[in-house]
Amino acid sequence: MKFLVANFFAVILFISFLSIFPRDLFAAELKLSSLDLVDCETADPASKQPKGYRSGCYILNGEISSDAKNIIKDVDVFAFIYDASDEEVLPNRPRIGSINNVPAGVSRFSVRVPIPSFAIPPFTIKNPKAKVAIPVPTVSSDSSDDELLPLERGING
Repeated sequence: MKFLVANFFAVILFISFLSIFPRDLFAAELKLSSLDLVDCETADPASKQPKGYRSGCYILNGEISSDAKNIIKDVDVFAFIYDASDEEVLPNRPRIGSINNVPAGVSRFSVRVPIPSFAIPPFTIKNPKAKVAIPVPTVSSDSSDDELLPLERGING
């Protein structure tokens, strides 16, 4: 019986999640183009990193096109970056960063990327993608039932 109740609440939570976010957001086609990875000192001379950092500062510039009707608030940018020896620069970390507001149509974006100092330029960008960021529900330290997710309510422990 507990299994059925838990599944019921999971379905309700999923349906309420879908009702909060417009369907066109999930169906929005986002495409990245004209990507270029530039050293921070070249792109923005005022943004030098302090000495002693073990990573180099680079900025991923490019264009993003959105066919959504409205502004998309949070978009995650994914890509695989390889150095001159064809080694992956950020293994197991394809998420490069995020873009706050993506308007409908084509717009420019910039994302700061920390690249390890041992990586040898020039860099190659493969499989770039952009996806709408899905917010993850979190539980605060407040123990009141108002702050608990539906599946956590009524659990003693």
